Amino acid sequence: MIASARQRARRALHRLSLTPSQATAASHLLREERRQLEAARQMLAECRQQLREALGRRLPDSAVVLELTTQERLLEGRERQLFAALERRLAGVLRPDQALRLQALPPAVLGDVLGRLGA
Repeated sequence: MIASARQRARRALHRLSLTPSQATAASHLLREERRQLEAARQMLAECRQQLREALGRRLPDSAVVLELTTQERLLEGRERQLFAALERRLAGVLRPDQALRLQALPPAVLGDVLGRLGA
């Protein structure tokens, strides 16, 4: 995590005001969910690589490109679903005011916070 991301995560965590027990519960939750999210991200990265290769050919096969583009969209949707489910589960261990602050975080900052909590 680069310095600016660490700083954003620290500021966001400070605004969330997690108790030690909430931080522990969030960390445990993130460790449980991380495998699924990382697997989805890996599959999406592989699909994108295959799509780049297919498009980089002198005469791209339109059927292959269509299939990979469709697969990419499905995998992006799956990643969003997993991330949203993780956010909902995380909000479940917070007080209502903390959950509102969590939901107000921009996606990039939320990702930084989740990375920091899961570390």
